[in-house]
Amino acid sequence: MDHRLRPATPGDQARLWEIKRRGLRAYIEQTWGTWDEEVQRARFDASFEPAEIQVIVVAERVAGYLAVHREPQAIQLLNLMVDPEFQNRGLGTAVLRGLLAEAQARQMPVRLQVMKVNPARRLYERIGFTVTEETATHFRMRWSPA
Repeated sequence: MDHRLRPATPGDQARLWEIKRRGLRAYIEQTWGTWDEEVQRARFDASFEPAEIQVIVVAERVAGYLAVHREPQAIQLLNLMVDPEFQNRGLGTAVLRGLLAEAQARQMPVRLQVMKVNPARRLYERIGFTVTEETATHFRMRWSPA
């Protein structure tokens, strides 16, 4: 899917929160039984770091975001959130492939964690991530450059 990435700004926070809420609420409810709007919003706000976030734009509309922390020895994928309206059209795959191209060029692994109930795990496995660890609620995964 044709898209571009742009740096996030503080003005994006409310829209990106909505995308995260719409995309993860069901998985959080499946995993922990409830969704506490206040707690979830406070967590999002506390971790909102525009310097680590790129907004995914499709046809001049905000379609999601990519949050990445670049460490000296690895790239940590913190979040890849695609608005449900834009899901199942290859957008997440395209964004992720861009990140993996960067990791390949830098010869760095990419790490992430995904909730066990989140079907995004299949996407990660399809493009080469493997499970390295399992908790009660999450899979930790890693992709390594060739």
